[in-house]
Amino acid sequence: MRVGDYLDQWLAGKGSLRASTRRSYTEHVHLYLRPGLGHLRLLDLRAPHVERLYSAMRRLGTDPERDDLELQRLLEVRTDPDHARPLSDARVRRVHATLMSALNSAVRRRLLVANPAAHVELASGRRPRAVVWTADRVAEWQRTGWRPTVAVWTAEQAGAFLDEAQHERLYPLFHLVAFRGLRRGEAVGLRWQDIDLEAAALRVSQQVVQLGWATQVGEPKTDSGSRTVPLDSFTTDTLRRWRHQQDRERHSWGPAWQETGLVFTREDGAQVHPDLVTDSFQRIVRRAELPPIRLHDLRHTAASLALQAGVPLKVVSEQLGHSSVSITADTYTSVLPAVAHAAAEAVAGLVPRRASSTAPLAVGYQSSPQEAQMKVDPTARTASPQVSRGGPRGDRTHNPRIKSPLLCRLS
Repeated sequence: MRVGDYLDQWLAGKGSLRASTRRSYTEHVHLYLRPGLGHLRLLDLRAPHVERLYSAMRRLGTDPERDDLELQRLLEVRTDPDHARPLSDARVRRVHATLMSALNSAVRRRLLVANPAAHVELASGRRPRAVVWTADRVAEWQRTGWRPTVAVWTAEQAGAFLDEAQHERLYPLFHLVAFRGLRRGEAVGLRWQDIDLEAAALRVSQQVVQLGWATQVGEPKTDSGSRTVPLDSFTTDTLRRWRHQQDRERHSWGPAWQETGLVFTREDGAQVHPDLVTDSFQRIVRRAELPPIRLHDLRHTAASLALQAGVPLKVVSEQLGHSSVSITADTYTSVLPAVAHAAAEAVAGLVPRRASSTAPLAVGYQSSPQEAQMKVDPTARTASPQVSRGGPRGDRTHNPRIKSPLLCRLS
């Protein structure tokens, strides 16, 4: 059996895959794994074959040498110029994950004794961390066109965007993403039955997944993606006004109205296509002359602003529907310098210091009445407390009451 034939069989047998996952697996097999490894016998597959494939993948977008057979095989199946662009380390790791899943299945079926890709070394492919559009970064972007991989707006920039977007039809959707951090597919797939305006909360129970131009309604991205998101009064009022507008449109269209039950729709009630949401977002950003971010970065902005407002990391993670707090921490905690600065000030404020000419009081420290009296009269002494504060100097446990019962009996 050839590797290419096995990959086709493996993919055909994955009946329970989500549509988006199947699309990714199919793309990985068609663009990388089958052209790079498909000609080999499955039993002959070894780690060096996989390593040469990954090396060729990293050379995409360069001029191939005459004897670079691995790169030539990858280029032969590419009709879309976008598929011939250089690949990131993260992309290579995703393809590797697909190959690992396929070969692990081959081991379980006893087609292979061991997984030949198990010990292939890869670059880290770390998750890009979001950075804030500070004044210095904005100036660099305006001067050179440079932009970070993942960027978020400051509170002022987010406010400028919402001010510019407030007369757009999809303003309520952008408002919801900016304040509550929903994913694009979650916002497009939101239904009125999932919103309780009286309780000021919504339930994320489905999302619209885009497959090429076609769309499909499916479950949230992860199990933790199914979540309840509390709403502030401003967002609740925005959604209530939007529902009244939608009711007027339903009455105006009459029998031609499409009853989808969705919150954000076209004028006739039909579902809004996710790409149209993205296009509208980008137009507003350009019109407002704001530093560029992706629509998904508006979700990052919501998370960053929540952290800046002092919302606990666990609460932000649950709001976003992350599978673990570590994902939230890794992506967002280094975003806003104000968060780190506030944390440093808070820690400093926890440690009280006596006032002196050489050591100023720590932030947030309040002198006790006894210390205040000592400042006025250094010879003053406070009354002895009724309860002893501990044993003699040099005793490890100053309070004899908390010594072990055995030591108390022996003393």
